[in-house]
Amino acid sequence: RGRVAATQAAPTPDAAPAAPMAGPQTARQVAATRSEGRSVPAGSALRRYQGGGFVTMEGASVDVTGEQAAVVELPYAASDVVMRIGGYDVVSELGRGGMGVVYKAYSLRLCRFVALKMMTAGRHASEAELVRFQNEAMLAARLSHPNIVPVFDSGEHEGNFYFVMAFVEGQGFGGVIADKTPDGLRRGVSILARVARALDYAHRKGIVHRDIKPDNIMVDRDGDPHVTDFGIAKNVQREVSLTKRGAMLGTPAYMAPEQANNVLDRVGPLADVYSLGATLYHHLTGRPPFTGDSALSILLQVLEKEPDNPRHAAKRERGRALDPDLEVICLKAMEKAASRRYESARAMAEDLEAWLEDRPIAARPVAAAERLRKLVRRNRAAFVTVLAVFFTLVFIAVGFGVVMAFNISRTSDSLRANDTRAGIDQAKTLERAIIANMKQGRPDVARELVTELRKDEKISRIEVVRPNKTLAYRDFTTVEAVSAAMHGADWAARMADRESMRTAVATAVSDAIPRILKQKPEDTVAATFDYDDAKWREVLARTEPLAVVEDVAGTPFLTVFQPIRNGEACQTCHGDVLTAAEAEQAAASPYGAYGYGGEAAAAAPYDPRNEIRAVLVVRRSQAAVEAQIAENTRSTLIVAAGTAGGFILLLFVFVKLFGLRLRPQRYGAKT
Repeated sequence: RGRVAATQAAPTPDAAPAAPMAGPQTARQVAATRSEGRSVPAGSALRRYQGGGFVTMEGASVDVTGEQAAVVELPYAASDVVMRIGGYDVVSELGRGGMGVVYKAYSLRLCRFVALKMMTAGRHASEAELVRFQNEAMLAARLSHPNIVPVFDSGEHEGNFYFVMAFVEGQGFGGVIADKTPDGLRRGVSILARVARALDYAHRKGIVHRDIKPDNIMVDRDGDPHVTDFGIAKNVQREVSLTKRGAMLGTPAYMAPEQANNVLDRVGPLADVYSLGATLYHHLTGRPPFTGDSALSILLQVLEKEPDNPRHAAKRERGRALDPDLEVICLKAMEKAASRRYESARAMAEDLEAWLEDRPIAARPVAAAERLRKLVRRNRAAFVTVLAVFFTLVFIAVGFGVVMAFNISRTSDSLRANDTRAGIDQAKTLERAIIANMKQGRPDVARELVTELRKDEKISRIEVVRPNKTLAYRDFTTVEAVSAAMHGADWAARMADRESMRTAVATAVSDAIPRILKQKPEDTVAATFDYDDAKWREVLARTEPLAVVEDVAGTPFLTVFQPIRNGEACQTCHGDVLTAAEAEQAAASPYGAYGYGGEAAAAAPYDPRNEIRAVLVVRRSQAAVEAQIAENTRSTLIVAAGTAGGFILLLFVFVKLFGLRLRPQRYGAKT
């Protein structure tokens, strides 16, 4: 329904007293008169335009000659007059709606500016439109309050009905909303408190406005509010309704739910309380409580949704911290059920005034449990269905999650197991290569293999560790001792019964050992493998490889212990056939002359069985494996999220097409 709200303001009747009326004319002769064919008698009161020209109080233009005893000077020129409607000069248009237009006019009789509202449909207007237009004038004329725009006059001009009201010079309440300062906030609350008092006065007169919003609250230059536009007002004292059932009247964003739900017999004074609360919400947050692309979408929100929390909205839209009491007042006025709102506009005004005066307010916030209770009570069947669907979805989600977790765990274990097998295979291969080269008399090649593997980025450490935890390939004293023994006088006797090893030993003596000794650094320090004794005994007690995952500085490492078993070939150079000097050295060490075991090894604390010649230790970083596991987990979760999202989308489409909708509040019923 089209309506027009005055967008400018002017002094009220009391604020703008009429200029004095002209007395009887003293000029006895009027040379010529022009006034719709009528003559102007001597002594008639005249009005004179700026720049010349006369008009009577009734709006008749005249030509006057001679002197006039008293003529009222008009504050505008004749050229400024757009049209004349009865005794009113129209000087500009203030606003236009679907049903009427509002002009700024000047009353020639009262000599003041007024707002003139006229129907534009004229003779084409329906009977209901005519009655509603006349009803607006009559209802507003019944009200006499300093914060309600008064109606002075009404009439008909060329088949168009009109009525005249005070011209308020100022701005709409939207201008106050635009002031984001703390002073602007208090000023707006003060204005709405006075508007609430004005509405309470109208309600006690039996009139409900039904369209309270910022545009219908004018604020004059003195900061005083004026409620305007009673175009869809309702006289609750009359049983006859001017609104047909099914017709929707009001502004959706500020409309009470019972009004949006078109329950006309329940639209009473508390509907104005809701609209005033919505206007307060707009003032506090900078936006209406509900917005949308169409009036229908806004109406649905009014019926079914709660507005965003005012404090959160104010923080988001205005960057201001809202006083909790203002939030309570706003939400109390905007309760969906009319029975839970303020009992009257007066009660709301008292709470607003209490806030302004820093006194306790009467309203109290509604607990979340109470809101939920009301929602469930209105929609029992829907909530039973929702709970059933919810637990079904939870069951599916838990099952799906268990399956996904199992798959992730199994894949992760598989990747780690593969990496462990690769580490063990690598250690076994290296162990076989070391033994093969040692049997061929090429210990230099065995050392080179270990040195080359140390360059592999995946390997953080590789060592050949004797049973006494000394590092064989970093200790050159053993090589030197073996070399000295090979060049000793009794070496031939030692090799007499070891025919199969002569070629290998000859190669070692002539080529391999000299090459190793050439690589000896000037300063050598005997190094040991730093490892817990108890765990080291467990390693030496095994003849099979052992893989251990360790955390070093937050990075996982796989350490493979590959035993190198003792044998006849090993004992050729490191065995029990010792020289006198070697026997003396062996007696002082449970590991024989060179740390590789012997008869005295039976008393050794680490390897009393003398089965292990050395242990190959290979330590590999598992960072790449863990990164692959993390990527696999991420990919799996993405697939799971996509599957869940698709399921939720299908469920949403199903609910939209066939699902249940929560019933709107049956306003006025018990909740």
